[in-house]
Amino acid sequence: MRKSFTCNRSIAKPKHSQRSTSKGVIDSSKMVKRQFRGAETGDAPRKRQRVVHEAPTSEVIHTSRQLRQLLAFDPDLGRSRHGLQSFKLLLDSLLSRDDDTDSAEKRQQHEVRFTIVKEYLQSTKPIEDDESSTYLPDIMQTWSHAGQVNNENLLSAVPVVLALLLKLLSQSLELTSIGLGICRTLLQKRQQELISRSLSADKGKAFIISPTLRMLREAVCFDGGAIARPMFRARVSMLKSLARNMGIVHIGEEPEDIKKPSPRTNAVQFFLSALKYLHPEAKKELLAQRDIVTALTRDIKQDLPYLVLDLLNGLRDHVLLDSKVPREAKSNLLSSMTLIKISGLYYYRQANDDLPSIPDAAHDFLVTACTNPSCGVLRQDTGLYPREADPNAAIPSADLEELGLEAIVWMNKFKTEVPVRNFVLSNLLQNLRPWSSVKQSELITSIFKVAPELIADFFIKNKSFTFEPKLSATWIGYAAFLFNTVALPLPEYFCRGSGYAELPPPTSIVMDNILPLPLNQKVLSRCLTNKSRMISFFATRILILAVQKLDTAVKMHQDPSHSSKSRNNQALWTEAARRLVDEFCQRSPGIKEMINSYRSIPEHDILHREAASQLLRLYYEVIPQVALMAKFDVSPLLETALKRLSKQKQQKETRSEEDGEDDPRDFALSLKELENILAIAGYSPGMRWFAATEQLTLSPFITLLKVYVEAPHGVSLVPVRQVLDCVAVEQQVVPAKDKGHPGISVLLETLKELMASSPSTLAVLWPFLDNCLTRCTTAPVKYLEMLQDLGARDVEDEVHTVSPLVAAIIEQLPFAAKAADSKSTLDGLGRFLPKFLGYSAVAGESKHLLEAALAVMSESFGEGLGKTLTVPKKHPFKQAKVGKSIQAKQDTTHTAAEGQKSESGDDVIILDSEQLEHVLGVPDSLATDNSALVKWQSKSVDELVDDGYAISLISLLASEHASIRKEALVNVLKMASKVQQSEYEEKEQIWLLLSELAETARVAAASQTINAVAPLPSTIVAFACHALNVLRDPTHSLYPKINSFLTRAPFWSVDRVPLADEVLTEEPAVGDSYYAQLNWLLAYLLDGLRTSKDLELFHKKRAKGPLFERLLAVAGNPYMRTPLRVQVLRILYRVSTIEGGSTTLVTRFGVVSWLEELLKMKKSLSAAQSQGGAGTVVSSEDEVAVYKGLLKRIWETCDKGRVEGWSKGGVQSVVI
Repeated sequence: MRKSFTCNRSIAKPKHSQRSTSKGVIDSSKMVKRQFRGAETGDAPRKRQRVVHEAPTSEVIHTSRQLRQLLAFDPDLGRSRHGLQSFKLLLDSLLSRDDDTDSAEKRQQHEVRFTIVKEYLQSTKPIEDDESSTYLPDIMQTWSHAGQVNNENLLSAVPVVLALLLKLLSQSLELTSIGLGICRTLLQKRQQELISRSLSADKGKAFIISPTLRMLREAVCFDGGAIARPMFRARVSMLKSLARNMGIVHIGEEPEDIKKPSPRTNAVQFFLSALKYLHPEAKKELLAQRDIVTALTRDIKQDLPYLVLDLLNGLRDHVLLDSKVPREAKSNLLSSMTLIKISGLYYYRQANDDLPSIPDAAHDFLVTACTNPSCGVLRQDTGLYPREADPNAAIPSADLEELGLEAIVWMNKFKTEVPVRNFVLSNLLQNLRPWSSVKQSELITSIFKVAPELIADFFIKNKSFTFEPKLSATWIGYAAFLFNTVALPLPEYFCRGSGYAELPPPTSIVMDNILPLPLNQKVLSRCLTNKSRMISFFATRILILAVQKLDTAVKMHQDPSHSSKSRNNQALWTEAARRLVDEFCQRSPGIKEMINSYRSIPEHDILHREAASQLLRLYYEVIPQVALMAKFDVSPLLETALKRLSKQKQQKETRSEEDGEDDPRDFALSLKELENILAIAGYSPGMRWFAATEQLTLSPFITLLKVYVEAPHGVSLVPVRQVLDCVAVEQQVVPAKDKGHPGISVLLETLKELMASSPSTLAVLWPFLDNCLTRCTTAPVKYLEMLQDLGARDVEDEVHTVSPLVAAIIEQLPFAAKAADSKSTLDGLGRFLPKFLGYSAVAGESKHLLEAALAVMSESFGEGLGKTLTVPKKHPFKQAKVGKSIQAKQDTTHTAAEGQKSESGDDVIILDSEQLEHVLGVPDSLATDNSALVKWQSKSVDELVDDGYAISLISLLASEHASIRKEALVNVLKMASKVQQSEYEEKEQIWLLLSELAETARVAAASQTINAVAPLPSTIVAFACHALNVLRDPTHSLYPKINSFLTRAPFWSVDRVPLADEVLTEEPAVGDSYYAQLNWLLAYLLDGLRTSKDLELFHKKRAKGPLFERLLAVAGNPYMRTPLRVQVLRILYRVSTIEGGSTTLVTRFGVVSWLEELLKMKKSLSAAQSQGGAGTVVSSEDEVAVYKGLLKRIWETCDKGRVEGWSKGGVQSVVI
């Protein structure tokens, strides 16, 4: 019986009394206590009754009949609770069974107890088993009665018992039908009302909410989710207050007890179980409940480790990887807030090491969710084209020709904000900290790889951390993240299509993918010059990846497929590539900082030195216009590298076995560094290969030869061999390879054989060989004449097949014999010369001359060298027949004709007009843009100079319209005034340039030579534009000459080409920068050659000869770098586009004979180049094709009648 507590306190009327105090008498009748406001009678309670939870009683169950009596419905709630508690203890004992550890007696007791439960369930099973049947009617009636009388103890006890019972029945296949009946009973209306009431109980009544959730979880999981679908149909009651219950977390200082989980734990487990067994449409509807999805991860950081793992694994397996779940449902689950909450698990503190790592599990989940398109988060983007950009938009051709990239309205729109399609991922990325966690860095780079549009967006929005050099764990983490970001490849075709789009992507977005915003010029320069070698090494490696990525991007911009669409399309992509390179040069550090950084690296830091040399090599290969502007003499670096290799070899030889052996990787890295420096030397025009210095007693070429001969077995020396071959042929040390001669291989094989047999002998030969080779390079003709004096004057062709080194050895032998150490030198030469001459004979050199040389050499030896050559039986050379013999002259006409065809190179493809234009055609850089008259006014001086607005305005001085020129002249003066009043660093020089240009325009308009209506000569305008670029960079090699030119006079002569004489004839003011200055001159001359009046300046007679004549003489250098010669060819091609230009070239400057000589020269070097010559840009066959195509172009565009009469048909015979 329930006890009833009553309070029968009688309230007596207070009597009047007085109490004395020190201050007087107080009347107690006035101190009446206030009555209870809610009390209407005197018997009402005055405060809330105290709720007392008494511990339930129980008894041991021995028979099923006893169990049935205990669970029979009884209005006495105490006895009902007594029976339920007894049943609970019975179920607990059955569920705690362990067949592996329990004894036989315990297992027998378990069998007896399970039989009791089984008999009880069989006895209470309804007769008719249908959906309306009620299983466990007594328990259900007790539960209903508890709800009616509002007994919380029973409302909690019944779900506890049912949950345990369902859990026990799920382990028995025999009782599955009864368990399903109990689950169906829970779906009846009365039970649903009780469940709904329990789930919506007050938050403080977790003892009611948690058992109910456990019961539902067991029901939805029973028999593989057999009633999951009916339960979801009853979701109004079954999912009642689920979102609220997920928010009822454990409160207290002590961690949550696993045996007494909180309502949130039970609610999450119930939700995951429902997801596991529900069908896809039900999952979709369940995930559409925003409050439930939001509450699911709101407090995930406070959950127990096992619950977090269950949650992540459940969502991944039953939602993300379920192909039947619609993408829309997955998107509802993986909102920005959900992903951010899960990303907070990177900082989860896990005390239990037995379970898998929570941060690792969260990382795997996020990588799957964010990089798998089927998971609903990742949206299909368009590569590097933002959401608002149409890459295939149709733009009028007139606008493209006039405005170029400026005609694309969105080209410069995305520098401060990038609209993206993956906005959910964008929000997630802003909450990650890649510098604090390796996993977060990996997640971001994984997202960048599948959604490259987010790279620019991330760095534009995330400016909380800079790359300012500061050696700390945080900086190293951020540097590693940036390294991985730069290492990501560019999207194929810059987009997701099957080919390139019509329009190029925005330059700013491509640049942010190559060098992210934190990597600016200022920061990278500080990193390179930082005292910490690790910071400098990180910056170097990042720049290497960036330059390689830039090279890839430029090649994609220059893809031939752009030209197949339209000419304007190709011009757009070319302009975009040029702008991309300019942007990279502004964001990357200067070449001088890289050179200084390389020089400051200690010798023992081999890995860093190799990386720095690779960076410099990439600059020379990818952006040579920047590398060649610096004053960089590669000779000292090459000497240092060679000296270091020699030192390593000496240390290896002198080190004892106790000290251990060197790491072979160090030597390989040193060779790799040497390879990079050799490549730089190949691009550097001022490299002195045969000049000894203080650091090296031998010249760089001999030292390199020594490294090749003495290198250990197994080291790749192919680049070194290529450089040796190329330099030897270029310096005419050995015969050219086009006549079947193996080049320097003869000398290499002799030295390697001598190295194997007598290393000490080889050591004394290096100075002698250095002396002989140096003399060969300084006067090759002298030694060829000496060979003629040896004999066989009638065999003229054979003289050219003997190495000049033989004659140099003959000349220097008498001096070597008179030296102090002559004995050791002569002994070494006695072993070297027979082998060298023998190898030369089998390589195809004239045996007659070699025998004569041997006879002369023997005079310097006491015992002599013999009279006949010692020809080795085994050699790596093919027997070559050199020279023209009498038998060759008597060959048949057919054979001679075939030989003539092969030698003439007729099998080389001649470029047609379209291909020739693609190679030599350059867009007009002085094309006028009338909008420049307005654009410059709103720009700062920095933008005017650096972004090309000043150049665009200057170009208008060459406009065809007089009104445009007049307005441009006024604006140039205004711009000069604005520059002078600014704080720009080079404002004085730029002001002087603009003022003199304006004054030149005024004087030219008032002079008699140029009409006031006519524009300025293009050469003057082009010079001003190119000079402006020089003045903005004080490190430019032409900076002193430009300043000197500006201070000569207040205006320039329009009849002369500015700075042409100074560059072509005077020595460079800065180091070995002659070819860099020549490249600048040719570029501005090409831009200044546009009309027939411009052409007159090029062929006008001058004291030092016409400009054309001097340019052709410069390009006639057989060893000039191909890019410079191509610039001259482009000038000739530009002349052929001007009316009468081709005729002038043929009749006044003999360009046909000049091209014919170039063809012969390239044929003589083609064999050497085909075997791996270094330092070339294009192959000889390509150059020959260009020469023939240009020759054909000049013939087609000239006045053929006049040319034929002038040459008497000679030009036509050469061309045809």
